[in-house]
Amino acid sequence: MSNPLEERLAEALAEFEETRGRLDAAAAQAAAISVTVTAKDRAVEATVGAQGELTGLRFPTSRYRTMAPAELANVVMTTISSARAKAASQLLDIYRPFGPIPGLSADAPGGFGPVDWEDLFAPLRVDTDLVVPSSRPAGSASSASAGALLDELVDDEDGGTGTASGAVAGR
Repeated sequence: MSNPLEERLAEALAEFEETRGRLDAAAAQAAAISVTVTAKDRAVEATVGAQGELTGLRFPTSRYRTMAPAELANVVMTTISSARAKAASQLLDIYRPFGPIPGLSADAPGGFGPVDWEDLFAPLRVDTDLVVPSSRPAGSASSASAGALLDELVDDEDGGTGTASGAVAGR
């Protein structure tokens, strides 16, 4: 008779491997993103990569020579911003099947907006019926410790010294 926990672990591992393969393919596709946008008046052409980084800037016509500096700067910045928004949109399309990506937004400047931490961690606060088995055999010693994980926790107020009292353990 097989162990139900082992079966669940094997299923989770298989699902993880499948998802990792899909993520690797998506990452390769995302790395190849390159978006070129030309200004309406064709004075500027900007190319950006997947992270919104400027990879190319061209002036396909001589129109830029007759533009006032502020006007040229505005056209350059607007064109780059438009290219970044399109790159962010393509990135969203690639990763959308994996669920929401915190902060990634095609509408936000540079493709990223503020993260709503409450929404991000909400699924972790949901009660589950999963029972995590103890790492120690039943009836084993060590009632002084609630397990290795709890031993590793450090009180935030101790200043990172290792103990709640502020003294460094073992020194």
